[in-house]
Amino acid sequence: ELWLKENNYYIIIMGNILNSDQKQSYGQLMLMKNFRPRAFSICPLPISDDRKSQRKTSIKEYIIARFALNSEVTIDLVNFHLHSNHTYNSNEKRCQSLEYFFKTLNTQNYMLMGDFNFGDFDIKEQNLLQTYQHQIHDLWRDIYDLDENPGYTFDPSRNICSRITSDFPLSLRLDRYLLHRLHNLSYSIEHLNIVGLETIVIDSIDNKHINQSDHYALQLIINFRVRSISHCSALSFMPPMNIWPSIQSFREKYDPLFHQWPPHINLLWPFFDFNDAEDDEENILLPLRLLLAQYKSFDIKINEIDSLENAHITYMKLNENSTEYVKQLYENIKQIFPQNLFDKENNYHPCMTIGLFDSRKKQNQMKSLLTLAEPIQFPVRYIHLLRQTSNDDRTRFHIAYQIPFDSVLQPIGLDSYSNISFELQEFFNKTGLYEARKSYEQKQEKLNRLSNCFREIFNKNTLNYFTHEFFPYGSFRLGLDGEDLDTVLILCEQNSSNTKTNLDDIISQLRYDSFALNNHIINLITKYFNNEITDCRNIQAIHPIISILFHDQTRVELFVEIREKSISNEQIQDGTFLLSNFHQPVHGVHDIERLIVYARFPPIFQHLLSFIRTWAQNVGLYGQIYGYLGGYSWAILCAYICHNYLSSNDSYFLLEEFFNLVEKFFSTYSHFNWSLESVRLCSKLNYSRQTSVDS
Repeated sequence: ELWLKENNYYIIIMGNILNSDQKQSYGQLMLMKNFRPRAFSICPLPISDDRKSQRKTSIKEYIIARFALNSEVTIDLVNFHLHSNHTYNSNEKRCQSLEYFFKTLNTQNYMLMGDFNFGDFDIKEQNLLQTYQHQIHDLWRDIYDLDENPGYTFDPSRNICSRITSDFPLSLRLDRYLLHRLHNLSYSIEHLNIVGLETIVIDSIDNKHINQSDHYALQLIINFRVRSISHCSALSFMPPMNIWPSIQSFREKYDPLFHQWPPHINLLWPFFDFNDAEDDEENILLPLRLLLAQYKSFDIKINEIDSLENAHITYMKLNENSTEYVKQLYENIKQIFPQNLFDKENNYHPCMTIGLFDSRKKQNQMKSLLTLAEPIQFPVRYIHLLRQTSNDDRTRFHIAYQIPFDSVLQPIGLDSYSNISFELQEFFNKTGLYEARKSYEQKQEKLNRLSNCFREIFNKNTLNYFTHEFFPYGSFRLGLDGEDLDTVLILCEQNSSNTKTNLDDIISQLRYDSFALNNHIINLITKYFNNEITDCRNIQAIHPIISILFHDQTRVELFVEIREKSISNEQIQDGTFLLSNFHQPVHGVHDIERLIVYARFPPIFQHLLSFIRTWAQNVGLYGQIYGYLGGYSWAILCAYICHNYLSSNDSYFLLEEFFNLVEKFFSTYSHFNWSLESVRLCSKLNYSRQTSVDS
């Protein structure tokens, strides 16, 4: 004990380990060096032999210790040892223990660690972890492919101690780190591996060795980062560049920050610092994009110039409708970001500052000159993330990301308010790289018709145990010309006390037979559209799809998915929930959303992808059916180039800049080490394998 203190160790140890009266002393301990927890407790783990039993028995205990990452942010480490297979009803007890933590730990940031005493083929426990997969990350599974590195910490095939202490012959991954989804905190894993593989000599004459324990150990080096808030970062609306002259004419004269800020309306300033975490897109911008996908783009109208006399600020005032809409959006953004970003007094009033004065007298002198000749109106297609590259106040804020509104991006060539230069648009027009308006409108019309079709077929009168949602994905969601319109129909199971309808029964019976389910939906679709369809067939593939060809030659491909009801909560899986819950991605949809966020500037990304995809088709390098990259893989490659070579874009994107980007595409991938590297949009170290995106 003295040695521990002298060497800056701190130990939490269960009393029964030290109880010499017991024949078998066991329990847990935590050993720390150079730091100690803010608080800790050794608690009983309430379990029973039968879930139906009201009487709880508390044989097991666990250690919970709270560590401070700064004065406000903490993380709790929970160390336990779950029941072994020698215990009666061990599977049930392990599930009870895990559910106890998942449901009762009243903290956002925690990590469970220890001997879980079950492997990857214990069905009950694995099903429970699957239920909570969007909340709990198994760090070993996040990093490693279990087929390549199964992570056996109990391995009697190699560990002599394991064979001595147990007669169980199979190797298992018994020891784990489970990390709960973090709040206002990011992490990266520097190292996670099995240690303690060494043996010690027990007979030097016969050269006999033995392992030091019946389990190998897991060593984890993990870096936590508190998400800092910075005045160098802002979330804002910006008017299109063709509107700037009517605003900048005032700002140039009266706004001392004219050279630091572009014309803007702040939503959040200060905002998260985007220099200190690897997962900014996934944890900040993707949730924001999934929120904005549920909003239609809108117009802001400014009718007058007003002043805050106490602060000597003059600003362009939004009209009442615009103000209310922006405030509503602001309130919804509150739900996805920590509350400390927001005005505690709820005094948010959106406006566009055009003047700052030294005194009220000077402000009043200029008041007669600060009037609008006519109202200003402009569309809001994006929220912009503005950043300064240094803490120097004189450094200009530049656009680092454009996060679009609407579930479907504005089609390139039809968006008159993008920052694409006239010369670049002319080039795309002359080379036929823009989709014809008629083709786009036909697809949009079919999307609307199918949406109405499914609303009539799957509604509260026909279904009690399922709801439905319908989404576009693929090229159409990206606003690009595609051969067909890719869509997904989600049938979400839900709890109900009502009697099952006939359609409920059919869906329940066919839920595990995708081919038969598709055939039934084909019959419903053809009946609804009567004679408008030329061909509607079931295509058997890795993911069976329905292919619909209309008389005007518009082709729609439909993927049908039945999603089981959420066991972990009773939340209705409507469109808002399905989109927002990116930990359980919707087929094709969330992949596209990640591309939109990662590419930084959607209009530029759209143009690059359209150009590269057309080139690949013309030279015969396009199409998975021929053994080449498909559309989504080409999109990943283009998004990677945009992300790495478009750090900012504050003016019209010129034709010359576009071809510089094309040159970067070919030079990057011609020198890419394809045998050792892959192009990845998000780090596998930070997210579950299900949500990572690879080409």
